[in-house]
Amino acid sequence: MSLRQDRRAAQAAEIRAIVMKRELQRAGSPLARLWRRHRTALVIGGGVAAGVIVSLLPVRAFARAGSTVGALAGMALRSPFAPIVVGWIAKAQEQTASAEAADDPAGPPVDR
Repeated sequence: MSLRQDRRAAQAAEIRAIVMKRELQRAGSPLARLWRRHRTALVIGGGVAAGVIVSLLPVRAFARAGSTVGALAGMALRSPFAPIVVGWIAKAQEQTASAEAADDPAGPPVDR
């Protein structure tokens, strides 16, 4: 292919991408409009629906889920990587606390 043909192919691909992007935006706009208009109702309705679904699940399902989470947590804590992860979390929290203290304008007065 020549340079001219390559440029034409690239321009055609760019035009196709722009057209597809506009089509996708038009296809998603009714959902975005619905979300903007009824956000509170959708959030509350989703919470109620989730609560109803969870209330219909048998207690045994929660017991199994709890035991699985507990078993995984136990395995993670017995892992040889646990001290590394705990140290990493502690250091991150320490750095966050020191950064917040440095940004605190109500900190100790500075003598000039």
